[in-house]
Amino acid sequence: KQWYQRRVRVDPVEKGHVDVTFVNIQPCTPFFKQHLKVYDTDLVSDVIARLKRADRKLKSRSVELYRYVDPEKGPRQLLAFDQPMLWNKRRLTDTSQIQLCPEQGLKSGINQLGDTLCYVVS
Repeated sequence: KQWYQRRVRVDPVEKGHVDVTFVNIQPCTPFFKQHLKVYDTDLVSDVIARLKRADRKLKSRSVELYRYVDPEKGPRQLLAFDQPMLWNKRRLTDTSQIQLCPEQGLKSGINQLGDTLCYVVS
């Protein structure tokens, strides 16, 4: 007999998507980096729910997503340890829709999101 490990699929949908890295920017927390698929026409609340399904420690917590003002420079910028939200981050509202544009990548409204987003757990 061969035993197969059952793999739970977090993303069962087969439509256009982009792999996005979610980075927790809070110091001294057990939440780190996650890699998830973000689909065309997802809401921010859908992405947060997918993030909570991927990490068990997030299930009972409140999660907020933030985008970088400059999606190219933002992930490479050093963080201030005592104030990680100080520069270059804007909150994404839970009802804002994420669109997949072939030329520009992910967008939320008129803002480009890039391939790295931040999340904060409270």
